[in-house]
Amino acid sequence: MQLKLEHLEYQQHAIDSIISVFEGQEKNNFDKSTTEEVYSNILSLNKEEIKSNIKSVVLENSIDEKTANICDDNDLCIEMETGTGKTLVYIKTIYELYKHYGFTKFIIIVPSVAIKEGVLTTFDSFSKQLEDVYNIRPNYFEYDSKKLNKVMNFIEGQDIQIMIMTLQSFNSNDRILNQAQREDLFSNTPYIKSIGKTNPIIIMDEPQEGMDTPNSIERIKTFNPLFKIRYSATHKKEALKNLIYRLTPFDSYKKGLVKKIEVLTVSEKNDEASMKIELVDIIIGKGEPQAILKAWHLTKDGFKFKETKKLSENSNLYEATQNIIYSDYIIEQIAKPIRSKGFVKFKNESIIYIGEQAKDYSTIFGEQLYWLIDTHFRKKEILKQKGIKCLSLVFIDKVANYLHPEGIIKKSFEEQYAKVYENFYKKKPTKQQITEVQGYYFAQTGKGDFTDNQKSMENNKEIFDAILRDKEELLRISDDNIKSKIEFIFSHSALGVGWDNPNVFNIATLNQSYSEIKKRQEIGRGLRICVNQNGERVYDLPDTKEGEEINLLTVIPNETYQTFVSQYQAEIIEIYGTNSAGAETRNIHKGLKTTEKQIKRNEKLFNSNSFKEFWKLLSKKTEYLVKFDEDMLIRKSIEEINKIKIPHHIAEITLNRIKGFEGSNIESENLGTESHRLVTDFTPIDLIDEISKNTSLSYRTIFKIMHKLTNYVEIVRNPPKFLQEAIKIIKNIELEEMLRCLEYKLTGEEEFDLTKFEPYFLKNTDKIISTPNKGIYDNIVYDSDIEKEFAKKADNDAEIVCFLKLPNSYKIKTPIGDYNPDFGIVLKKKQIRNNNESEFYFVIETKGTNDIDDKKSLTESEIYKINCAKKHFEALGIETKIDYIAPVKDYEYFITQINQIVTD
Repeated sequence: MQLKLEHLEYQQHAIDSIISVFEGQEKNNFDKSTTEEVYSNILSLNKEEIKSNIKSVVLENSIDEKTANICDDNDLCIEMETGTGKTLVYIKTIYELYKHYGFTKFIIIVPSVAIKEGVLTTFDSFSKQLEDVYNIRPNYFEYDSKKLNKVMNFIEGQDIQIMIMTLQSFNSNDRILNQAQREDLFSNTPYIKSIGKTNPIIIMDEPQEGMDTPNSIERIKTFNPLFKIRYSATHKKEALKNLIYRLTPFDSYKKGLVKKIEVLTVSEKNDEASMKIELVDIIIGKGEPQAILKAWHLTKDGFKFKETKKLSENSNLYEATQNIIYSDYIIEQIAKPIRSKGFVKFKNESIIYIGEQAKDYSTIFGEQLYWLIDTHFRKKEILKQKGIKCLSLVFIDKVANYLHPEGIIKKSFEEQYAKVYENFYKKKPTKQQITEVQGYYFAQTGKGDFTDNQKSMENNKEIFDAILRDKEELLRISDDNIKSKIEFIFSHSALGVGWDNPNVFNIATLNQSYSEIKKRQEIGRGLRICVNQNGERVYDLPDTKEGEEINLLTVIPNETYQTFVSQYQAEIIEIYGTNSAGAETRNIHKGLKTTEKQIKRNEKLFNSNSFKEFWKLLSKKTEYLVKFDEDMLIRKSIEEINKIKIPHHIAEITLNRIKGFEGSNIESENLGTESHRLVTDFTPIDLIDEISKNTSLSYRTIFKIMHKLTNYVEIVRNPPKFLQEAIKIIKNIELEEMLRCLEYKLTGEEEFDLTKFEPYFLKNTDKIISTPNKGIYDNIVYDSDIEKEFAKKADNDAEIVCFLKLPNSYKIKTPIGDYNPDFGIVLKKKQIRNNNESEFYFVIETKGTNDIDDKKSLTESEIYKINCAKKHFEALGIETKIDYIAPVKDYEYFITQINQIVTD
């Protein structure tokens, strides 16, 4: 197969932008360019002329000067969305620079072996066609330290010389190019300095991948470049200089220059209380190292996957989370080695590395692979009819998960491939067929670390050549005469930048940690427009119906669609901002708002008989007596626990199509959702013992309850979740029974301590409202907006004598803990006709509802404590005139309630 050279308008626009920067440049010739047997690039333009040209190009390309960052540095930036052919653009730019200005010395610097192989393959594929167009055959070659004669020829040669090299070829003193004590030097000068005499134009491919470090900047300077031309889709902001051409994701997507994108997510649901653990951070400081984990915590609102506090060696994860599932997870070691990932080791031999999750990945990886293979087969049959081979790319972050004989990814892939193959073709594939469709692109050092080292990769030369060098062979539809039958390519996620192929139609990420690769780089491996068996690009027609596109990339990430899109969107906003953006906004961190205010006492109200009488009555103490009807409790518990339904642990599969971009927002459409059940392992739990620990029931009573249960299948589905639900039910029934039989009675004691109302200073809060008229204090600290509004209206009510936010020390005892109501109020009613005055005393509890049975607004414990308080005040009411009103949503409701009380 021979890939066909195309003339694409947007690519030519990028090339012309470079050519225009050198407008007015005299053409280099042999006489002008030869010094000391070195044939070099000569620039006849001065800085002002170059800068003027740059400004003209920037203006013509509608890039504002601030974004372009026009400066005197000899840098030019070309920004092209991944998949739009920037490699071919800079190769053609070299030809054009020679054609217009006679420049002959070029160095292409790449950050990795993968990109280098891609560049060489592009030269190999198009050199003959380019020669037909330009009537030039340049000498392009890969730098090899064992073939320094090619470097000599680069320095002395009069024809176009293009040297392709990785950053690692020259970025340290021990590299041959930097060595000064060699017998084979050119003019007794280190090769890098001799190359510098040629004033090469340096092409920097993906410069953000390590070329902007202080060391790399200095090393590249040694080449003495005439100009550096930087090509990337994701330039670093701080390195962006003289941006003269920009092809954004918006434009490339809208114009159909890249594939359309759909995102198929496989996310877990109902996995509460599973043994999932994530290592968030390791803190090294004074004392022993500490770790922060994420795990399932048992809270009053159920299981929550959240961060722990800082844990040390011998910390018990069960104690940190109150989740019995982690009962044997005791930290044995916390380590943060210098050259490898930090980790936490538990005494049960489990190890978790920083940024990773410890859980059973086989099921979720299996689901991702099933949908990848299913999508691949569906596309394969359609594309094959059009002479297009379908390829799928799988990113993984642990090589052992694929290369190890029992690697979960390789094993799962082969199982899922066999399943999908049989579904499609109604027969089983052979082991040879399953093996032949797989290829991989990664290697490991002797220490087990992942590497991008070419020698390590070439240990498996056949696969290395098939994927990195024989791109055209990889594009051929498999038959008995085709060498490469590879359809699925596995790559380490660290190689997200580099290798790509126009016929990648599906990309899956099977990582045990969330991918740190930029989303644009990750999906960029498959954005190129596809090619057929004739090497021709196959475009979708403008009127192609949505969903029937040939060029459609399906991405299967290791995260939810919302997370994927938000990260992808954030990357776009980071570079391009938003269409609605005006002046640049600044995020100024001002820290906490600091206030210091003296809360003063209203002496007149405080010393009034009304307040003293109210507080004396309010200070009376009660005690409670609890009774149980055990048979009733057992009967209700059995009835309610048998109603427990535990949802299945499932993988939810969602397909979303990215329709386009509106400003910085990504517009998408949901194409469907379905779910598959997953199987989860749990640590054995002693249900009777755990229920006994968390309720007031005896073993005998719990055994009676468990013996009568009929929904054992729910227990097996998720034992910790079932346990939590059962405990919650039993506690609620206990509370109901306690409340039904609860009795309060006066003790005869009182706590009439007025020293609790001293003035005080308050710091670091802005939740203060002034109550100068009727408040016992001139200001009240409120906990909610409801309290704020209630206090504001009470302070301006003519019938209120005085009121206060009850101090924290005022507590009513209940079987589930102490209770502190919100407000105490003294109100005076005066009859119009006879002028009789009567005082009324109220205690108020404000909430977001007026209904005690509103379980959406009130928790079980809030309802229970309010009901206990009612019984407490009923006991006080025998000797006092205090009325307790709860819950109260607003002041108007309070008024209606007191009017009823006063009228009665």
